[in-house]
Amino acid sequence: MVVVAPYFAMLPLLVAIFVRYKIIIPPTKWCKETKGGLLGEEYIQSKQDAFKYASKAVEEGYSIWDEPSTNWETMHKDGDKLHVESRRITEGPFATSGILLTRATGTIIGADADEIYDHFITPEGLLLLDPTMDVEEAARYIKRYTKDKKTYVDVHKSFNTMPPGVTDRYHLVLNGYYTKERYFFCKSIVHDSIPGASPHFEFANETSSTNPIQDEHGVRAVNTFHFHIQPTQDKKGVVVRMINYVDFQVGSTMMNWLISKAFFPG
Repeated sequence: MVVVAPYFAMLPLLVAIFVRYKIIIPPTKWCKETKGGLLGEEYIQSKQDAFKYASKAVEEGYSIWDEPSTNWETMHKDGDKLHVESRRITEGPFATSGILLTRATGTIIGADADEIYDHFITPEGLLLLDPTMDVEEAARYIKRYTKDKKTYVDVHKSFNTMPPGVTDRYHLVLNGYYTKERYFFCKSIVHDSIPGASPHFEFANETSSTNPIQDEHGVRAVNTFHFHIQPTQDKKGVVVRMINYVDFQVGSTMMNWLISKAFFPG
């Protein structure tokens, strides 16, 4: 299954090593000739805000998948089974992070698109992304906005527990469920349920900071994840497409290795 991400199991240890010992590795030369943007956090205060942002997110996902491969660098390829590509973010709020954006396309023969999608969007199914996730916590949401029976979004908080001596990371996200299209996204947002934002977001009349922001919940991380599945043309399998960006505020070197080389190939 192409969406399994076992690297999460070793993530706390890796973060601990990089943070505690301040390991510095020269930046890689990956994706030097690539460019593009990524939608940043937005302040969600209402149902209208939530679906306006969700529309932008879905448009973003399809737009990124439509970008020509000439603007991406292949990080992993296993025939028609899995192709992983990365590019730099040179525009927008995440341009200074140094973290690459990664997209992947995989084919699963003999699978049913509806069955996989319906399982994936359950708390148990999301364990495919993060095996360390607490299923009960994954089932809880702060706020749900419903557009119709097949379209809804949740404001959600998730944790990544770190070893002793390293502050836990957490995300405040908007999860989008567009079930008719078999589309799911998860993007970091700003919401009054947990005041504040990541260093990549600027409140009006405030000075932004590039340093990790820590509060009573931990260090605020940011992420973007898109998932779309559809039957193959011959109806004998499915095509899974994904996009991933994560910033745990531990520096770009480790995140780029994990996102580009470990997450999807794992």
